[in-house]
Order: sequence, then structure tokens, then C-alpha cells
Amino acid sequence: MQEAMYDVAIVGGGPAGLNAALLLGRARRRTLLCDVGRPRNAVSGAMHGFLSRDGADPAEVRWIGRDQLSQYDAVEIRDEEVLDVSPSGAGFVILLASGGRGTARRLLLATGMRDELAPIEGLTALWGRGTFPCPYCDGWEVRDQPLLALGAGMPGALFALLLSKWSSDVTLCTHGPAQLDEQTRALLASRGISVREDEILRIEGMDSGVEVVFASGHRVRRRALFAHPTLRQTTELPERLGCEMTEDGAVRVSAFGQTSVAGVYAAGDAARPEGLPFPAAQVVIAAAQGATAAIAIDRELLVEDLGLPVAAVTGAAGGWRS
Repeated sequence: MQEAMYDVAIVGGGPAGLNAALLLGRARRRTLLCDVGRPRNAVSGAMHGFLSRDGADPAEVRWIGRDQLSQYDAVEIRDEEVLDVSPSGAGFVILLASGGRGTARRLLLATGMRDELAPIEGLTALWGRGTFPCPYCDGWEVRDQPLLALGAGMPGALFALLLSKWSSDVTLCTHGPAQLDEQTRALLASRGISVREDEILRIEGMDSGVEVVFASGHRVRRRALFAHPTLRQTTELPERLGCEMTEDGAVRVSAFGQTSVAGVYAAGDAARPEGLPFPAAQVVIAAAQGATAAIAIDRELLVEDLGLPVAAVTGAAGGWRS
């Protein structure tokens, strides 16, 4: 790639990046989309909660998205890693793994997150095939069947309580001391949730679900196990650029996807909009955030080209409807 000039460079080709590229392509913005092809939901056979695409294969949705982008000649897709991004007078210089370089006026980080699982034998191997992170994504398929929630302290208790919406037979496994006060234990008991504090030795897959083997020798069979993974950024780019981060490692953004660094936007799993108290790791939400950021970027570039104040992007919100 020669050192070409783009309006926008998008790092990441998941739902946020693809939807942003779609809107920018339709807005005739010269856009570079770079993706390494390692989506977080690669282990999932189906995605849920996306109107008209409920139950669709995530890989097929990504393929369709890329295929639809091919009709927009303003969008260039490159299947390679962005090694570094550095500010320049014209915006940002993009360095690719191939050695190619490009310059973009605006940058959108849609790099997603990766799941860091507890070091329990079998948990990673069964991820998406008996062990799951999200009841909103997979709870319906195992509803009204015996389930396990993995987690300690108040986060684990809240996770188990959430899971009890899908099943009246939920066991909370804390993999060690539960770190729960009596009031919380009473609340769990009121919902019929039992608590097991012994250490988990391993998790084994079965045709009908999973079997948890405890260090005590006890075995518990359940239809599925749900565990909240620790989320980590897939790239160091946000921190290198100086983006402000949330306490749990997401890129802090405004409602429009703007980070604390001028000209840098973020969307999807990697970002956390103001006012959202929890990660919203849903395909439909990531796609919506990508679209929102794309429109904000396009309008910011427009007012910049016209010599208007940037406040005009939001100041005339009532007239910016599509």
C-alpha cells in the first residue's frame, strides 16, 4: 500500500467496524478497514438478539457484511494488522504489518475485546459448547434446565440471580471462598440458588451438557455453565494513543463514540459509552455504536471542511436525522 490519504481508518472488522464502514462508504468517505480475522465470537455457532438475524452464524454475518461493502468503492478492506498509529499534522499515520503506511484524518478503534477465562481445566476448551459468558445470548437455549453460574463475591451472586430468570435450578460455584455476607446468601436462597464453595478441579463435556469435577471428588452435572470472563483489549493501540480507559479496561467514549483523544473514536466491545454501567457485548449494540460513530465522524469532517465550529455537529442535532 502506498502512503494513501483516507478520511477514516477503521481498525477492526467486527460488527462495529463493518457497520461503520458501511455508513462511511454510503457517505462517500474514503475509508480504510483493517482486520486480522480473530473475532471474539468465533467459537459461537449462532448469534442472538439481532432483529432479522437471530440464530445466524456470526461468520456468515461477517462475510455478508464484507460482501455488501464491496459495492462502495470508497471503502478499502485489508486483511492485516495495524501495528501502530501515530498522530500527524494531517491526522494519523497508520503502520501495517506488511510495512504499508497510510494517513487518515480520523481513526475509529473497533478492535473488540478478548475473553480471559479462569485457569480451570476444560473451561476454555468448552467455551461456546457448554460453557458460555452471556445468558442473554445463550440462556434461552438452555432454559428451564439445571445451570451453573461461576463467580465469587457480589458479582458472582448477581450473575447467579440474573441466570435464575432462565432457570429455577441454578447453582453458584465460587471456586473457593464465596465472599458473601449473610444478607446476600439469604437473597440467593430466596431464589432457590444453592452455593458451592469447594474448588473446581476440571470441567468435562457431555452430550447433554457439562460435568463439573470438584477437588473434593464430588461431581455435578448440569446443562450448561455460565461464567463472566475478564475482558482485555486485543491491542495496545488505545493506551498508546493516550485514550482514557474505564476501571475495567474499556475505552471511555462519549455517546457519539469520541474518545478523550481528538480525532480518535472507538465503538463495539472495546468501548464504553458514558452512562453505560456494564459491558454490552451484543452484536446488535456493537453495530449500532459503529453506525453512531461513523455518522459523528462524517459530520465532524463536514463542519471541519466548511470551516464551522465542531460544536455544529451536535448543535443542530434535530436537523441531522437520516
